[in-house]
Amino acid sequence: MSSTYTVTRDQIISSALRKLGVLEIGDTPDANTVANAALSLNLFIKQLSVEGLKLWKNTEIIIPLTTNQTTYILGGATSTLMYDSLAPTIAITDKPLKVIQGFYRSTETTTYIDTPVMIISKQEYNTLGSKFSTGTTNSIFYSIKQLNGILYVYLTPDANTSTYKSLHLVVQLPLDDLNSSSEVPNFPNEWMNCLVWNLADQLALEYGVPMNARQELTQRAEAYRSLLTDWDVESTSTFFTPDYRSVGYSAYRS
Repeated sequence: MSSTYTVTRDQIISSALRKLGVLEIGDTPDANTVANAALSLNLFIKQLSVEGLKLWKNTEIIIPLTTNQTTYILGGATSTLMYDSLAPTIAITDKPLKVIQGFYRSTETTTYIDTPVMIISKQEYNTLGSKFSTGTTNSIFYSIKQLNGILYVYLTPDANTSTYKSLHLVVQLPLDDLNSSSEVPNFPNEWMNCLVWNLADQLALEYGVPMNARQELTQRAEAYRSLLTDWDVESTSTFFTPDYRSVGYSAYRS
């Protein structure tokens, strides 16, 4: 027995086409049909990247800090070096979609010390003092762009910070593209049925599926998607507290 059953890109495509009634069991779709369905599947996966948490894509990355460097490009051809904390020799080039948490790790002692870094908004970053004051970084602002993201750090790292401290960020990375027939989607196995039905829903209009059948496809696709989106959540509690940074504390006293 096992619990690792999964499917490839082309198996998802064939299953979706059979649900549309355009492919018989045992038949193989032609190259043009596969290419068209692969396009729709990749576009749908791109859309899913911004829906829900996608907890399996939350990754802790390490960004080596450079003396007197305030901004760092994350992702793309000109990316600053950044590494997966679980595989610190492997560079990451994907653009982080969002920064969830930050801390810097001090290696000045044999027992490493982690200190939280505050994630601030563009407005908060703009109101800071000299952006080039040097010291130990305590705040970061992440600005996402089309092909990469730009990380702004404050304070600008000094020589001690760049030598003995590294910046660790928990980020959400994008879902991987499916570029070949045998690739397995970068999803937990529980998502595979959802991908099949949603691909069928995406292709239904192109194949002239009757309206009543399209409605059933849409209902099933939305139901599977909703179930998984509701399931893909943090298992621990979330707490909210007032932010006293921009107002006087006295405003909250009785």
